[in-house]
Amino acid sequence: MRAPSKAWLLPELKLMGAAVRPPPRAELRKSIPEDWASGQARGLSPLMHREPEPEKRHGGHFGLGPPHSPKLKEITRAHELEVRLHTFSMFGMPRLPPEDRRHWEIGEGGDSSLPMEKSWKELVLGHKEMSRELCHQQEALWELLSTELTYLRKLKIMTDLLAAGLLNLQRVGLLTEVSAEMLFGNVPNLIRAHRSFWEEVLQPILEDTRTSGQPLDPVSLQNGFLTFGQRFQPYVQYCLRVKQTMAYAREQQDANPLFHSFVQWCEKHKRSGRQTLGDLLIKPHQRITKYPLLLQAVLKRSPEPRAQEALNAMITAVESFLRHINGQVRQGEDQESLMAAAQRIGPYEVLEPSSEEVEKNLRPFATLDLMTPILGVAPEHTRQLLLEGPVRVKEGREGKTDVYLFLFSDVLLVTKPQRKVDRAKVIRPPLMLERLVCQPLRDPNSFLLIHLTEFQCVSSALTVHCPSSTERARWLEKTQQAQAVLQKLKAEEYVQQKRELLALYRSQGRESPSTRPSTPSPEDSQSGSEGRTSEFTIIPRLVVTEDTDEDAPSVPDDTSDSGYGTLIPSSPKNFHSPLNRLRAKALRRDPRLTFSTLELRDVPLRPQPPDPQAPQRRSAPEFPDGILRGGSLPRRASPAWSEEEDETLTPGNVVVETLNRAQSRSPLPHSPTPTDSAGESFWESSDEEEGPVGPELRPRPLRADILKEIREELASQRIEGASEPGDGKPRRLTRAQLQRMRGAHIVQLDTPLSTS
Repeated sequence: MRAPSKAWLLPELKLMGAAVRPPPRAELRKSIPEDWASGQARGLSPLMHREPEPEKRHGGHFGLGPPHSPKLKEITRAHELEVRLHTFSMFGMPRLPPEDRRHWEIGEGGDSSLPMEKSWKELVLGHKEMSRELCHQQEALWELLSTELTYLRKLKIMTDLLAAGLLNLQRVGLLTEVSAEMLFGNVPNLIRAHRSFWEEVLQPILEDTRTSGQPLDPVSLQNGFLTFGQRFQPYVQYCLRVKQTMAYAREQQDANPLFHSFVQWCEKHKRSGRQTLGDLLIKPHQRITKYPLLLQAVLKRSPEPRAQEALNAMITAVESFLRHINGQVRQGEDQESLMAAAQRIGPYEVLEPSSEEVEKNLRPFATLDLMTPILGVAPEHTRQLLLEGPVRVKEGREGKTDVYLFLFSDVLLVTKPQRKVDRAKVIRPPLMLERLVCQPLRDPNSFLLIHLTEFQCVSSALTVHCPSSTERARWLEKTQQAQAVLQKLKAEEYVQQKRELLALYRSQGRESPSTRPSTPSPEDSQSGSEGRTSEFTIIPRLVVTEDTDEDAPSVPDDTSDSGYGTLIPSSPKNFHSPLNRLRAKALRRDPRLTFSTLELRDVPLRPQPPDPQAPQRRSAPEFPDGILRGGSLPRRASPAWSEEEDETLTPGNVVVETLNRAQSRSPLPHSPTPTDSAGESFWESSDEEEGPVGPELRPRPLRADILKEIREELASQRIEGASEPGDGKPRRLTRAQLQRMRGAHIVQLDTPLSTS
């Protein structure tokens, strides 16, 4: 068989050299994608598209080995890459699928959609008559606009050239080991942000100048730059990963010859503008930090106070966002450093288990996670490794032990290096800096570590021996500085949490429409009492006036009479007393007996006569006519109480019979009716005398102590709103308060009421 021509292998052997010969025309035609044109459409023979037949015999490629050897595959792939890149140079980049184009912003919003003049003088009509200072201001503004457009075009190089070329090569099986996401990250998001910034902020001021011919106004940029942080939020992520991106690009170029050839082809392309891959990757970081300098240059040439105020506000907004980015980058670097330090710390072996069972139970708690946030400190502050080094420690009367100390922002770790692996195991419980006391000893190389408990008593103590006095001073200084910083950060976080809590309370107070209690709803009744602790307690109440419906049917209630408002939570504990039982039975039969809600001890013995013009209202129960006003009750043997009589007694005699039931507990001889100093009875009322109730009702007079007990029993039912004396003694009402009590009131019930 005839050996293959040396000219066919020439492009492969000189691929990494300075000059690259174009492949044969047959190879070039074979690599043309279908997107451009097919071979038959160009009048080519179908034989031109056949795949080359593999060699029949091993070693036919000048001793390169079998046809499927790795070295031969690498040469074949290099040749295919060269053919593809040369095809891209001649016919342009193949068109990617729409989803890839949208994701990478490839071909979207090209240079033609962002036109701009060469100088601001082409737009401003009277630029020749302008002052020198105003001309300098226009030059500074034009630099801001022109550099923004130039930077946006450079971002498009990374997507339209580098990303598009890499994705096209990966579609044919080349450079599949290179990650486009790792290389270019969120560059498409940066393109979208800057295109929006151009269209909404910078282009309008340019259009106004084109239309009016007036100079560029810096005040028109204020609204756009005040929202600088919201517009360019993607820069936070890009700046956090720019170091990893550049490191990944260098690594791929050094370890992957095919990727190196692709990058060289991109850098020599006419669209790249001789920009290297490293230059393009660092451009976003340089651009975002250049905005304050551009605005300061405009401010320096703007003498108007209005323009200066606007520019100062814009510079403040941009610098605030840059500080935020720097803080995020610093926090990311601290996280990486902490992760590297945490990987150097191995197992947590502070205890020696006595048995396998004990070891099994201790295993879930024998871990130390240094990546957790610092307790009591804002989350943006990351734990940092401040100092480390070998020392010797002594605990109690034991000998000295060689250890390795790690001083972090909030904790000190005592570890012991392991010989086989480059990791150190923790041999003592972590010493929290907020409970650590460092005391220098007489020995210039030693100091004492005292760890305290929550009760400020000693939990452990270690004597540390440093290699030199300088090392001891360094450990003491770093530890004291870390304690001061930690205390300051915790104080700041405490104050911040208090402010947020106070703002939350104030916002809740503004949202609540009124502090007046509202009528309970079914939803409120379903929710537990825990959810209504902040609301007022609603106590239903009922005031009986003269128009009480006496003929309404009664609704029996065998448990309580709270439906009439006569029982409230302040009832005495002796609810099951005889008088209370009598009252409950009487109230079930006649709801007019709500006079028990009055505080009889607070009613003066000589009430003032009511106003004849005011509507009449009874302040005492309605007595039968047989009871004389101002006198004692008629004598009569009290009838025996029984449940059968409950159904036969008439509503009008309930009060008298209730009093007789109470008197029947200790029947005593007749005693005069208690009166006040004026000789008037307690039961005197302003109502007119009524006729006799009948010969069968002859109640016996009550003793003063019995009446006092009755009043105290009835006084347990308080009127809502009446304040209790501080010393717990009865308090007399004034005349004005008594008049208000006797006046007509209309009270809306908070709960449904069944009247009788």
